Amino acid sequence: MNAEQSFNRWVRIALAVFGVLLLYFVLIDNYAPMTPQAQAHRPVLSVAPRVAGQVARVAVTNNQPVAAGELLFALDDTDYRLALARTRLQRQLAAADQERQQAAMRAVRAEIDQARLRAEELAREAARLERLHRLGHMSVQQAEQARNQAQQADSALQAVQARQQQAEQALAAARLAYEQADNAFAQARLALERTRVKAEMAGRVGNLQLQEGVQARAGQPLLALISNELTVIADLREKSLRHVTTGTPVGVVFDALPGRIFDGHVSSIDSGVRQGQLAPDGLLVQPENTDRWVRDAQRLRVHISLDEPAPALATGARATVQLFPEAGRWLHGLGWAQLWLVSQFRYLY
Repeated sequence: MNAEQSFNRWVRIALAVFGVLLLYFVLIDNYAPMTPQAQAHRPVLSVAPRVAGQVARVAVTNNQPVAAGELLFALDDTDYRLALARTRLQRQLAAADQERQQAAMRAVRAEIDQARLRAEELAREAARLERLHRLGHMSVQQAEQARNQAQQADSALQAVQARQQQAEQALAAARLAYEQADNAFAQARLALERTRVKAEMAGRVGNLQLQEGVQARAGQPLLALISNELTVIADLREKSLRHVTTGTPVGVVFDALPGRIFDGHVSSIDSGVRQGQLAPDGLLVQPENTDRWVRDAQRLRVHISLDEPAPALATGARATVQLFPEAGRWLHGLGWAQLWLVSQFRYLY
């Protein structure tokens, strides 16, 4: 075989290898996609006090694990204790005033009952004397006196009923004042409780730079709390997700744990990206201007849950994800093979 024949042979071999590799990458990317653009994610909660005050105590250290409800730090509560005592006294005064108004209301009702009985009795007496007068057994003067006494009793009843309306209004105002005092007391007690800032979830303290004596403002983040829950997020091209659905099996390799493959599944796929969101700002649209014939592929974010205990990795740890859609079951073996190779390469890089 001369040199020209040998060259032609190697060209054919190279073309065949290129064709096989091209076919492999096209098939694997469509039916068993893999991406190195993945990372471990733990929810991070910015911890901020809901009331203002000077930090009196820091109860945790940096990177310390904490349980839900555990104390993180406490503010000076002197002012809040005084406010609670003041509102307690105001509530007691309001309660005493309400009881006084209730007693006055009971007294007015008793007077009304007495005035009503007297008015009814005098009305009956006046009617009886009026009948006797018509029969000639009673003088006109006596009948008129009886009518006058009945009218006076009725007027006295109406006066007491007017006083009852005033007493009802005073009692309603006293009840409202008590409710306001009770609300102020509840708010003061809640503000006192909020001087002790506790962990909203189990996790680990991160980026702790808080010191005693710092003047904290309400809503000002003072430390970060990293959740113990770990998920994996991966960014894949749109066409690679054609056969991927919720529940699709996944293999995950973390850069920090070379040689190990973790089983998982797709928990959700994001329905959009920021580039597809239009802000209603009242301006006209600005189309994207580009002269590129081949544009960059759009990537969508896939959320992955592990099917085994999550490793102790920091949030943001890099990973490689291999998906195994049902439509590409016949390529799963190749997918596992390339994922195993990636896990071995992590020993070197």
